[in-house]
Amino acid sequence: VYMFILRTILFIITLLIQEIKNNNLIVTYMLMQTNYDSFFYSYHDMFFATKKQMIDQILKDHKNLKETNLFIQYILSFHGNNYFFDKNVPQHENILKKNSLKNVNDITVSEYFINGKEVYKCNNKKFLSFELAIKDCSTNNNNIIIKTTPKPVITNVILKNDSSEKYAHIFSARIWYKIWMGCNYQCYSQNKFQVMKNNFLREINQYRYAHGSLKLAENLKLSMYTQMIAEKTAKLYKKREQIRLENVAILTYDNAPMLIKKWYDENIYYNYASNSIIQKAKHFTAMVWMRTKQIGFGIVDVNKELLILISYEPVPNTPHLFTKNVFKRKI
Repeated sequence: VYMFILRTILFIITLLIQEIKNNNLIVTYMLMQTNYDSFFYSYHDMFFATKKQMIDQILKDHKNLKETNLFIQYILSFHGNNYFFDKNVPQHENILKKNSLKNVNDITVSEYFINGKEVYKCNNKKFLSFELAIKDCSTNNNNIIIKTTPKPVITNVILKNDSSEKYAHIFSARIWYKIWMGCNYQCYSQNKFQVMKNNFLREINQYRYAHGSLKLAENLKLSMYTQMIAEKTAKLYKKREQIRLENVAILTYDNAPMLIKKWYDENIYYNYASNSIIQKAKHFTAMVWMRTKQIGFGIVDVNKELLILISYEPVPNTPHLFTKNVFKRKI
């Protein structure tokens, strides 16, 4: 009796696997652009520096499907908090470019990420598993299955230990999108830019944690002083006078949320064996400086641009103390 039950179960599993193999599966992805000349591929809950890396991961995640039945679909591009559709990117293509997809209008199953869980939809119905969705679609004589990822769920799955510039930026891109996605000027300017300050602090502290430094706390008195200096500096900027300050930037509304990420990405210029300041990486070293405990922000709106000034206590970038305060990323 037990052998009969076991054989029956194995037979059902075999049929189910065969049914999955015989269906076309479309896996969607997005392009996440952080700079005008730099973008990453986003599939499921991961970022990839190259399309090949993304495809390798998709193949790994879909071993039960024939490669000839596996397709990818570009659905959207994100740049900062803006999204758009790039007509120059191929919309549908086979995972290995062996054949083309036909009858795209027959697509009936979609996968979404809702509160960290996968939910599948087919024929206006929701399912808790991909197999149940396939079964329902099969009963309606549809032979095209789509597994979609309309919104990125950004986790700790990143590429590590690679020295190239683009690979290094994946880490900061993941953190940036987790904190800033969907927060435009109307969002971050609330309460006299306190939302922006809070996001900056969250972002900085995640970078500090990755480099083995403790979290910073905003010092309100330091912020008041920094705001006063920022307002005086804004007057100099209006007069087009030279500004001589560290950790200051003037950016458009759209680019302002990118500031901390931009400064952190200076790490590609840093030499961890050096015990002196490296000008191209000075914002990065100030940000992760271990002995720094507090931070202050000053933000001034100047003719549809933002002047942003950041102060640290104790002051970072102390000569001859870099090897004791700036460490390689540990996660």
